[in-house]
Amino acid sequence: MGQFLTKLEGIDDGSLAAAAAQGDQRAFAVLVSRHQPGVLHLVSRFCDDPDGMEDLAQEIFVKAYLNLGTLRNGAVFRGWLHRIAANTCIDWLRRRKSDVDMVAGIEESLPDERDQARIEARDARRRLKAAMAVLGPKDRLLVALLGLEGKSVEEVAGMTGMTQVNVKVRAFRARRKLKAYLEEKEHD
Repeated sequence: MGQFLTKLEGIDDGSLAAAAAQGDQRAFAVLVSRHQPGVLHLVSRFCDDPDGMEDLAQEIFVKAYLNLGTLRNGAVFRGWLHRIAANTCIDWLRRRKSDVDMVAGIEESLPDERDQARIEARDARRRLKAAMAVLGPKDRLLVALLGLEGKSVEEVAGMTGMTQVNVKVRAFRARRKLKAYLEEKEHD
């Protein structure tokens, strides 16, 4: 079976997605293997718990498998999968926000005073999480994809289903909101 999967590795996403939609689980396994690193990277922008990241990635691939029949053009599998991932992350953030405030409850152990770089990095992560928490889930996703992931406006529009103009406007407003929050905290 290992040789068979190796042969499938050379097949394009569209063909694999079409085969998986017809019930070929090996084809879907290749798609998962091929795209799992990218999905995990995207998920890591929203969840810093390794177990939670794995759970979210699994949920994303289950949704993708169940919805393969809706994929009209297999050549766009990656963008389609990332749209599912983005929407799943937004849903996860909404569920989590209703359970726990995104920033409250984060317990940090006392850092080693000798390791200034680690202290500064931890503080920067804390500030970033606090700042991102003032944004709604969709705006948080836009900022993460554009600013942290380095995706283009066109890519983000394709992933989220928004128009490019809407992505630009929402991202501008979200960045302005982040800037105001950070400036306010700087003066506190």
